[in-house]
Formats: sequence, C-alpha cells, structure tokens
Amino acid sequence: MKKRKANILKLLAFILLTSCGFSSGLYTDILEAQDHMAKREFPKAVEVYESILQKKPSKNVAIKINFQLGEVYSIYLNNYDKGIYYFQKIVEDSNEPSWQIRALEKLGNIYFNELKEYTKSEKLYQKLESFYPPLEKVNFYSFRKTLSKFHQKEYKIAIKEFDKIIDKKDENYSIRSYFYIGLAYFYQKDYQTAITNWFEYLKRESRKDLIVETKFLIANAYESSEKLKEAYNIYYSILGVYPNTEVIQSRLNSLYERRVARKR
Repeated sequence: MKKRKANILKLLAFILLTSCGFSSGLYTDILEAQDHMAKREFPKAVEVYESILQKKPSKNVAIKINFQLGEVYSIYLNNYDKGIYYFQKIVEDSNEPSWQIRALEKLGNIYFNELKEYTKSEKLYQKLESFYPPLEKVNFYSFRKTLSKFHQKEYKIAIKEFDKIIDKKDENYSIRSYFYIGLAYFYQKDYQTAITNWFEYLKRESRKDLIVETKFLIANAYESSEKLKEAYNIYYSILGVYPNTEVIQSRLNSLYERRVARKR
C-alpha cells in the first residue's frame, strides 16, 4: 500500500513538472514537498516550497507554488498573515484571470470567515462581483459582499442589497436574504418589520434548525415589542426542539409572570 502511494506521488509530481514547465532539477524538491504533505508534515512542506521560490522559478511555476503555500499556511497551519501574503502575490503577479479569481476567493474567505475583517472582505467580493463577463459564482460574491456590509452594521445599505439579491431569484441566496433583512430590522429595533420578513423567510426555508432559530428570534421580537401572548405562543411552539430547553423554559416562566402581573 505504501509503495503504491509513493508511486502515485511520483506520478503526480511528474504530471505537475511536465504540465507546468518545471525543470528536471526541481523534480526532487517537488516530490519531497508532496511527501511531507502526504505525511501531514506541513512545516517541512512549506520549507521546501519556499526554498523552490528562492531558486527563482518561472512565473507560472511561482504562481502555483505561491498558491500551494497560501493554502498550507491558511488551512493547515492557521497562519493567516502568511496565507494572505502568498495569495496576494498571485493577485499582483499573475496576468491569468483564473489564478487571480482563485486567489481573490481565498483572500475573501480568510477575511470573512477567519479574521472577521468585513471591510476587507467586502472589497474583495466587490472585485469578484465586478468581473466581466460575470463569473459563474457572481451571486455568491454578491451575497458575501452584502453580508460583509451587514456585519459592519450598515443595515440600511445591506437591506437594499439583500432586496436586489431576492430579485435575482437564486434560491441559494435569496431565501437567506429574507432572514438577514429581518435581522437588520431587528437590530434597528423595528420589530414588526423584522417579524414580517422572518415570516416570509419561514415560508421558504426547509431546514429545521434554521426554522427553529428564526422562530426564537420572532418570539424575541414579540417580547421586545411587549406582545407577550404572541411571544409566549412562539416560545412554547419550539419547547423541546430548541437546543437549550432551559432558556425556553425560563422565557416562558418570565412571560407567564409578566402576563399575570398585567392582569392584577
């Protein structure tokens, strides 16, 4: 089995070398780096890849090594600064749109998911969204760009952008846009508009966990707007299915006491 795995690595290295125009002198280095990757020896792998870059390989080769380094650092070593450095090198040095797109996607993901730096992720997804002709994942870029705006608490702008996404009728993103519009209104304390949008969302959502999450928020909005009976009924409807039963029971007890106090 190990021999077969070694042979596969050699074959992959040969394909990589010949397809990318590597000189035969780099064959050993590439094979060594791939062997370290297979053994999950990531620090050793990046050491070899970086030594290849120091040998000033061709531009095409350097782009592919930079991409590999960006992935290893950001995914396996959690060194996002280094990952960003290598992906950014591709954006700056490559004239090939396909490599620029792949690097921009990686950068957007790091800033959005890992670093939560939404101003930077917004700019990256804006750049991807602006490619012409439009890229296949343009609706995803639009959604991520708008979520980045939402997380910057620019709710009014985000609502307008989510409305545009809904108009595109791509269910992968339009359905979830109703949820975030509701959340944007909730954060602005416009509870009734938030509730209206969340009920529109519930008409379209099929995932049970997301439905329960949204019902909890609807109940919270009712409670915040002093509609205690409506809040009680919604909380009661998710008792036993919401992940934290104690939270729901506590809310129900509190609402019951407040409703009794009102009647006195």
